[in-house]
Amino acid sequence: MARSQAQDIIRCQYCEDEPAVFHCVPCGDELCPRCKVFHLKSKVPSGHNIVRLSERLHPTNQIKMCYFHTSKAYEACCKDCQVPVCITCIKEVHGEHTIGEILDLYEKQKTETAEELTKMKTQLKSEIIQRIKDFKRGENEIKSGHENVREKMKKQAQDLIDHIRVILKEALQESEKDERKNREEISQHKAEADKFEQNLDQMIEKFETLTESSHPAELILFRKQNPGIFQQLKLPDKLNIVMPSFTVGQIKKSQNEQQFGKFMTGDVKHVKSLVKSSQSKRPTLPAKRNTSNKTVLGRSDKISETKPQKRELYHLSCRDERSAYISGKGPGIQLIDRSGTELDNISTDDQPDGLAVMQDGSLIYSDFFDQVIYRVSLNKQKTKLINTEYYATGLCCTRSGDILVCMAETLFHTARVVRYSSSGRKTQEFQTDQTGESLFMNPKFVCENINDDICVSDWKLCKVVVLNKVGGLRFKYDGNVPSRRLKATFNPRWVATDSLGHILIADRDNDAVHLISQDGNFLSYILTEDDGISRPWGISVDTSDNLWMVEQDKACVKVYQYLS
Repeated sequence: MARSQAQDIIRCQYCEDEPAVFHCVPCGDELCPRCKVFHLKSKVPSGHNIVRLSERLHPTNQIKMCYFHTSKAYEACCKDCQVPVCITCIKEVHGEHTIGEILDLYEKQKTETAEELTKMKTQLKSEIIQRIKDFKRGENEIKSGHENVREKMKKQAQDLIDHIRVILKEALQESEKDERKNREEISQHKAEADKFEQNLDQMIEKFETLTESSHPAELILFRKQNPGIFQQLKLPDKLNIVMPSFTVGQIKKSQNEQQFGKFMTGDVKHVKSLVKSSQSKRPTLPAKRNTSNKTVLGRSDKISETKPQKRELYHLSCRDERSAYISGKGPGIQLIDRSGTELDNISTDDQPDGLAVMQDGSLIYSDFFDQVIYRVSLNKQKTKLINTEYYATGLCCTRSGDILVCMAETLFHTARVVRYSSSGRKTQEFQTDQTGESLFMNPKFVCENINDDICVSDWKLCKVVVLNKVGGLRFKYDGNVPSRRLKATFNPRWVATDSLGHILIADRDNDAVHLISQDGNFLSYILTEDDGISRPWGISVDTSDNLWMVEQDKACVKVYQYLS
């Protein structure tokens, strides 16, 4: 394009002398009147379209190449599809459609666009300006409102702090008073025990002298003068120490106990001790298992496999090394042995949500919707042991005879684990950690470890939460270990422990059983899908450290040896 250096005048592209007056749209050339004549004589495939230079930038005089056929220009429009088309588009796609002038569609769309543009400039523009003003005003109002609320919060918090200080002072004083009382009582019994030990040492020394260095007559005379001296020895009473506890309460200013928590006093219970005479027959005690040399096998050995008459199995609790209680979909609990033989059948109104065997061999199970824990004695008499405040699921009977229960309110708003005595009296609640944060979201299964730790499987949290015996958080295990890539989210079911303090976890969705230490360190997968297990749910370790397991969908009961 030729331009004058002195003036911004477009010159003819051919002669470069005369000012350009015309523009050829297909060729893009600028022409003077004389060169226009010669330009029209040249032959081009698309023909010439000469317009005045002032009109060359009008949209109708510009060339737009087809999106689908880049070497062809849009020359018409399809009225059916409302799109511009080139010659090739018409041949390949729009041959049977109504074809019209592109300018007609352009003018129609231009008119509609102009109307929308007017609405944008008038209606929408003014509306958005007003809304922006409203938003700014709203920001100022929110800021002012929150400042007022925060001032009220600070004042309320200060009132609450003052209130809690009073409660704390009273609670600490009560604890100190109870501690003094307990210690004084223990001190009295210790003094009695010290005195008994002194008398006993003197008697031992006397007996040794009479039997080793004295004349035979002295022993005979002493025994004659002091008949039945051994039977007369009475040991001081034992002391069963009940630890004090503290249940975190809900913050309600109207109720001090719920606002701060309820202090449960400790107690010193007397357990009478009787010294049996030398002629009395000693009770036979169960032999302790020798666990010092036990190690985890590289591969678990299947001992037995059976399939009871159940559609699905969920829960399992070993009664001893030969039998276990199982339950699944629908009412009823079965007692079976390793071969699958039904030893007993306990009818229930609803599907149980937790099973556990007590120290005397009786069975307890939870009824979720009735909020009741039932006890079934050895002669099959069923009684209501505990009416729970919330919906009860998993159960565990501890070595001390207590009962641990997983609980939640409706929709699991306040999940917790509650400890009851064997008679059904609530003694502890575990709901929050040391910082006041909730420990659980939906606890389902619970067991006790050899160090008195409380191991809880939480479905919704997707973790195993482990507490010490007074409710302090020790650790949370999330199942994500580098040694194996999980195919699904870790969502633990039953948990169990063995004589070495291992924690076993049924990982249903990953077809595995995890083995971790009592401190939360991953040790191994003692069972995986490579061992042929599928969707493990309930697990229990018997008195010989064999693992019993139920598979949910297959409704199988399998027993494995994983320690040697």
